Amino acid sequence: MNKTAPILKSKGVRRLTLRDQAPACRIVINGSLYDLANICSGKRVIDIGCGYGRNRQLIETVGGEWVGVEPFEGGAHTIIGTAEDLPLNTGTFDVAIMDAVLEHVPNVEKAFSEVSRVLRPGGLFVGYVAFMECFHEISYCHLSFKAMENYAAVNGMSLLGIAGGESFGFDYNFGVVFYPLPTKLLRWLIARGVRGLLRIKAAIAYCGLRFSRRLGHCNALEMARLYYQLECLRQSCGFSFIIEKSTS
Repeated sequence: MNKTAPILKSKGVRRLTLRDQAPACRIVINGSLYDLANICSGKRVIDIGCGYGRNRQLIETVGGEWVGVEPFEGGAHTIIGTAEDLPLNTGTFDVAIMDAVLEHVPNVEKAFSEVSRVLRPGGLFVGYVAFMECFHEISYCHLSFKAMENYAAVNGMSLLGIAGGESFGFDYNFGVVFYPLPTKLLRWLIARGVRGLLRIKAAIAYCGLRFSRRLGHCNALEMARLYYQLECLRQSCGFSFIIEKSTS
């Protein structure tokens, strides 16, 4: 018997382990995945869907060169274009940013292809994408962590890290339903409660692995920790991500 058999059972014809379901990258729960200033220091940066250019000052302060792209007139952009068709030369940027943009892009795979094209080998693609957020503005594709991993892989890139679990679909949608009432504190308490509940479930999973499946302490602890991370990701409002373009 496989002692690392799944805690989460598939209802299909396959039995999926936790590792099958989790992204093969660094996972951060309720914490910061990267420092944008550090990543962009001295780098050439393309900010896709930059809006009014809120990242521009930070990037230029650390010696970076900021190039903004927006499909509409009126923002602080320097270039008019879409994520699926960037009017820029191949291999000319060190960093690409798409912060709360991917869910508003109709053709996500083409956007990934374009990001990969304009990045230099070893370049980084960072940002945030909605997942369990409800429909907002004009949102097309709310992407799971596995979708991010797949789109990166098929476009010559690798998902290095994903962060979630700070906010969940449950508390986010609660805030949407009761808007414009002030719900910030209650949302924070709900998210904290969800993380607490998932920690309890992970502790129960640890006990099951130790005493029912006879796993050693270290293996059971590792699997319980992965279970907690995966459950947080499955419920997350959205994800911060960091993706690297292959150097080969």
